[in-house]
Amino acid sequence: MNDGDSSRAEAETSADPEAARLGERLEFLFAHVQPLHRRYTLQEVVAGISAAAGDGEPKVSVGRLWTLLKGKAGNPTIGTLRAVGDFFGVPQAYFIDDEVAERVAAQLALIAAMRENDVRSVALRAAAVATMSAQGLDMVRSLVEQSGAFDSTGGKRPDEGQAPQDAAS
Repeated sequence: MNDGDSSRAEAETSADPEAARLGERLEFLFAHVQPLHRRYTLQEVVAGISAAAGDGEPKVSVGRLWTLLKGKAGNPTIGTLRAVGDFFGVPQAYFIDDEVAERVAAQLALIAAMRENDVRSVALRAAAVATMSAQGLDMVRSLVEQSGAFDSTGGKRPDEGQAPQDAAS
């Protein structure tokens, strides 16, 4: 590598620290905000921002979003930060305030972990069981036992084929 190549490589790696921080925060959003159960593409984000933008509101190009994401460009407009923040559901302060960024990142990481492990449904079930009365627990136990009888008969209920019994009898 000659001196010219070395200087070019140094210039590429010594990016503006603010641009790099913004890029890291954008990357975090791409990695953790995944309602499609996969990472958004740049085109999807740009299309979403464009679709939500009203007349005169800022839009972002794929190229501009890529340079922000890679930390190669700093100083986006407030409108750009607002548009990207709105798309990902974060306040624009996420991009500039370290405390807000930490709080939002913690919340998004927790949501992502819950999604991955389906913790939400487990936690809701545990909370429901913890607050049930003894009568409620007996009812759940009975339902579980009945569902076991249902499954062990090849999908047929033990009383299937019998006429419904009169409630008065």
